[in-house]
Amino acid sequence: MTLDIIVPHYKEPWETCKYLFDTIGTQRSVPLELVRVIVVNDGDSTIEIPDYPYEIVYLVKEHEGVSAARNYGLDYSNADYVMFCDCDDGFVSNYGLHLIFSAMQEGTDYIYSNFIEETFDEGGNPTITNHNVDFTFVHGKAYRREFLVKHNLRFNPDLTIHEDAYFNMVSYVTAKNDGTTKHVDTPFYVWIWNKDSVVRRNRKDFVLKTYRDVMLSRFAICEDLKARGYEEDYIMAVCMTVMNSYYDFQKPSYRKAINEKYLRSAEKEFKAYWAKYKDVFNDCTNEKIAVVATAARTIARQNGLLLEQETLYEFLKRMS
Repeated sequence: MTLDIIVPHYKEPWETCKYLFDTIGTQRSVPLELVRVIVVNDGDSTIEIPDYPYEIVYLVKEHEGVSAARNYGLDYSNADYVMFCDCDDGFVSNYGLHLIFSAMQEGTDYIYSNFIEETFDEGGNPTITNHNVDFTFVHGKAYRREFLVKHNLRFNPDLTIHEDAYFNMVSYVTAKNDGTTKHVDTPFYVWIWNKDSVVRRNRKDFVLKTYRDVMLSRFAICEDLKARGYEEDYIMAVCMTVMNSYYDFQKPSYRKAINEKYLRSAEKEFKAYWAKYKDVFNDCTNEKIAVVATAARTIARQNGLLLEQETLYEFLKRMS
């Protein structure tokens, strides 16, 4: 079994990328001749990459964003499996690829693991968060390439922010219904703190400030699942979007005066969603909504968002 690790690159200096390449080179219990790294330069000047004990392919394309860059690498790949890594991240465990290769030997279509996020608290002290079964990011996931090709699973080129959630959720649901999935409990991928990252610079209110992109991704997930005929998953995705959005807007910092412009814009985006899908949500059983609400509340609590300012009923009435 062979693995291609697809790494989009855009303006990041080598010092930022070095950790990822180093940690791939230190993987144990995996024959590195079966691993190839495909670097996709998204229209930026090239970087000099030294030799490593695995093959590196460097592709250059016009600048179209991270989704198009990942698709470009996917189209080039001929490996049995692909994995998508950000160039400023890395592997926290030397046995990370061993865990992935073990699942690959089973022919699993969609492999997903827990991953670690590196952050800093208010006092500047380093902290880590373990993300358990998080489909928001491509971190710590691998996909059987032929499965992606067969089901036309690609990144949406219209999404350059929050694009991971669309690709991961649609891929997971497709594998759940028409393929196989495997969860690897041990985290090995680390989302490194990069102070120059747009996400990190605006960490507290990044979702609020990019809410149009959030909703574009959530719209795309629902419409794609519906088009693929996964009716039950489509309904659950609609319910999950409503509940996630409800908890999004409960974050106290969103209601600060400095964020008023962003909050009004974000609520406008959700109102458009609610106008289209409220009948689907209202037709859901209380049991389904309870399941989704529990999951959304857990995510909100994990991300420090949980402090209800209004009830769900009050929120939806205000959005109508």
